[in-house]
Amino acid sequence: MHDEACPTYADMIENMMIGHEFILKNFGVKPRIGWQIDPFGHSNTNARLFADMGFDAFFFARLDTWDKNTRMDSKSLEWIWRPNSETLGNDAQIFAHTFYNHYSSPPGFNFDILDNDEPWISDEKSDTFNAKFEAEKLIDHIKERRMHYRTNDIFVLFGDDFRYMNAFQNYFSMDSMISYMNKNHGDKFFFRYSTPSNYIDALAEKDVKWPTKYDDMFPYSDHPEAYWTGYFTSRPNDKEYIRRASSNFHASNTLYAEKILDQKITDEEVSVIMAAKQKLFDELGINQHHDAVTGTGKQPVADDYAKRLFDGMEKNNKVYNKLVSEKVEKLTGHSSESEW
Repeated sequence: MHDEACPTYADMIENMMIGHEFILKNFGVKPRIGWQIDPFGHSNTNARLFADMGFDAFFFARLDTWDKNTRMDSKSLEWIWRPNSETLGNDAQIFAHTFYNHYSSPPGFNFDILDNDEPWISDEKSDTFNAKFEAEKLIDHIKERRMHYRTNDIFVLFGDDFRYMNAFQNYFSMDSMISYMNKNHGDKFFFRYSTPSNYIDALAEKDVKWPTKYDDMFPYSDHPEAYWTGYFTSRPNDKEYIRRASSNFHASNTLYAEKILDQKITDEEVSVIMAAKQKLFDELGINQHHDAVTGTGKQPVADDYAKRLFDGMEKNNKVYNKLVSEKVEKLTGHSSESEW
């Protein structure tokens, strides 16, 4: 989840590229969903890039408090986003979905060990049986949530930051909940484990007129007097360092491409070049995270981000400097000693 305010569009693309390559190589899957649930505001540029990457939809949690209240009242928490429509028309549109309850479980249904909510107990013989009462609470929540969306398909998240530390505990309660609800309230509700793609496919089968949005979503505020704009400039030295690493990456890639196209290059040299490139590529991508380039991470984490960039540039520059020396020698006729 790269930030959408501080990175350049080139760094956004490269961050997504390395992730998509990993997923395709290891799982044989091309993602369909933009999963940006935590960045602090969303840009037209990112929506445009996601549309161009072939995403069907864009899911997120953080929406300006005034905008979200208005959209809840008008059942507009989902819409068709058409960024840069003045030049692109409808060619770059993407479906946008805003979560109802941040990216958290429904209130009262946090089943993790970090929370104090009761587990879901469906066994009527148990002294702790609570499924009937919990079901009433859940039905009330689903009915209230349903009032703010345009279809009867409701996308509900279970989890939050640092949850699933005890996955068994979470899934025990969710399994019990799903089974009980379908058995006792299946005439009105059907619960299932699902995915964003399943949800989007279900919406596509319905005849719904969606609202349309054309502009971006900055600045973000999570309540009326708190605008998240400080991160545009927080930790400026880190932001500068990321820019320098990005410049280093693009400049070295130019020489790498030229060298690899040279028919005299050895397999060993190609391997060295690709290893150096990949190292910086990876570390630069990590630094586009919405708590990295933004400067919003804790200090030990920020130190780790900076060290990663240093390690990436150090490995890359050993090869980059070698090719620069070769280029200088070719242009000037003066030799310089350098080794792979």
